[in-house]
Amino acid sequence: MVLVSVQSCSKDVPEQSSAYPEILVLFSPDGLGDMSYNDEVLRGIELFMNEKDMDFYISFMSPTDYDIAEFLISAWWDERNAATDDDGTVPRKLLLLADSGYADIARKVIDPSEITIDLSVLAFETGAPENASEPIRTFEFSMYGASWLAAKTARALGCTHPLILLGDGSNTSIHDGRDGFTDGFQDDVPVEAMAYDWQGYAMAMEAYQKMYDYAGQYDFIFSISGGSNMGIYRYLRENPDCGVYTAGMDTDQSPYSTLIAGSLIKRIDLVLYQYLCDWYKRVEVPNHQYFGLESGYMDWSIPERYKHLKPTIDALRQEAVQREKAYEKGRN
Repeated sequence: MVLVSVQSCSKDVPEQSSAYPEILVLFSPDGLGDMSYNDEVLRGIELFMNEKDMDFYISFMSPTDYDIAEFLISAWWDERNAATDDDGTVPRKLLLLADSGYADIARKVIDPSEITIDLSVLAFETGAPENASEPIRTFEFSMYGASWLAAKTARALGCTHPLILLGDGSNTSIHDGRDGFTDGFQDDVPVEAMAYDWQGYAMAMEAYQKMYDYAGQYDFIFSISGGSNMGIYRYLRENPDCGVYTAGMDTDQSPYSTLIAGSLIKRIDLVLYQYLCDWYKRVEVPNHQYFGLESGYMDWSIPERYKHLKPTIDALRQEAVQREKAYEKGRN
C-alpha cells in the first residue's frame, strides 16, 4: 500500500474540511504494472495530483484476488464515519474501483442511502445500472467501433484467419470488442479465452506459450486480455517473421512489437482526471457515463510504420461511429 500526501496551489476550489480527504484506489487483481489499463489509471491520478491545491491522502492497492478486494471494500465501508482529526471531523472519502468485477461486490456491501458527494464510489468499466438512481457512479468504454476498425485493418493487411482472444471469457463487458471485430471482419472469427475469471488478464507466460500454436493457425490475434497481452508481444518480438499481426489494447503498445498494426486506445487517464477534478470541486456528475469512438476518449490508432493503411481506415471512421451507435442502441 502506498500513501501519498500532496500539496499544490489552485484557488478556484470550495473550502475543505480540516481533515484531509481520502482516496482509496483498488486496481485489478495484480494489475498495477501491467503497462496497460491499470497504469493509465495511475497516470490519471498523477495528473490530478499535479494539478490540485489541497492536502489529501491516496492509498493504492492491488488485491491478489476478488476475496481480498471484497475485504478491502468492506473495510472501507466500515470506516466510512471514522474521524481523523481530534475535533471529530470526518474527511471526505472516495473509493475508486478500477475493475469491472468490483461493482457487484460494492453493491453487496454498501448502503446506497448513505452515498453522497463527500462519500463517493466510482466503478470503472461497468454498464449502466438497472436502477437509474443508483448512487454508485459508473462509466464504461464501448470497444465496438474501434474493434470494427481493427478488423478492417486486419483485412487491409491481407489477413484471412484471425483469432479473438478474451482474457476472461465470462466478462460480458468486453463482448462489445469481440462483436465489433467479428462484424468488421465480415466473417466468422474463432474465439478463445485465456480463462473464465480475472486471472485471464494476468497470464502473460501462458499467452506466450499459446502463441507457438497460434502462429501456425492464425495471421491476426485480436486479444482483449490485459496484462496477458505482454506474452503475445514478447513472442512477436522474438519471431518477427512469423507472419502474425496483432493489436495493442488500452494504450498505444506499438513500441512492443513491429507486428502491432494498431492499438485500441482508452483514455482512462483523462476520464479519471476529469472525474477527480469534478469530485474535488463537488460537481455532480451523471450516475453513468459512456465513452465511444465519437467521444474522443476511445480510438483506434495506427502506428507510423503502417501509415499506408491510414487513408483506408480513416475513410471508414464515420461508418464505425454509426455502427457503434446502432450496436449500443440494440443492446439497451
